[in-house]
Amino acid sequence: MTRIRETILPALAALVGLGAVAAAPAGAQNAMRGPMDMFRQADANRDGRVTQDEALASLSARFGEADANRDGGVSWDEFRAYAAAQMGPRGAERAARMEPRGEAMFRGLDADRDGRVTLAELRPAAEAMFRSRDTDGDGALSRDEIRPPRARGERPARPERAPQAPAAAPATQQ
Repeated sequence: MTRIRETILPALAALVGLGAVAAAPAGAQNAMRGPMDMFRQADANRDGRVTQDEALASLSARFGEADANRDGGVSWDEFRAYAAAQMGPRGAERAARMEPRGEAMFRGLDADRDGRVTLAELRPAAEAMFRSRDTDGDGALSRDEIRPPRARGERPARPERAPQAPAAAPATQQ
């Protein structure tokens, strides 16, 4: 999962919005615009916070960059070209290794299965990711909410495991 986040997830994040960018690890920032750069770009009124409207406007702009033929949908080939341009030559090898998983993630966003992801198909995922990063529930993302947990000195949350029943005692022979 870490490798997915280091290669394909940042490129998908560039399309999906700021909430997803926050999920990308700090090491992924070097290949693409980092979370703080994207935050500054999305913060249209420069108040140090990105509202959901600002994030969706930024998403729309990035979507327009990826939609090379301007047909209102981004195909897998358009997405790959956009990701390659964002990641640069240093990310090409990793992107090639992760392409099957990235394509699966792309198909997951393609709700109508027509081979293109539209802005309408991206919006629910972007909104969900935005809400997941809006930890204080104020309807806006702060710089601290964008920073990955490790950059804030936190450890990522691990899912709790259900307690296991104690092993039965071995039967003794008499």
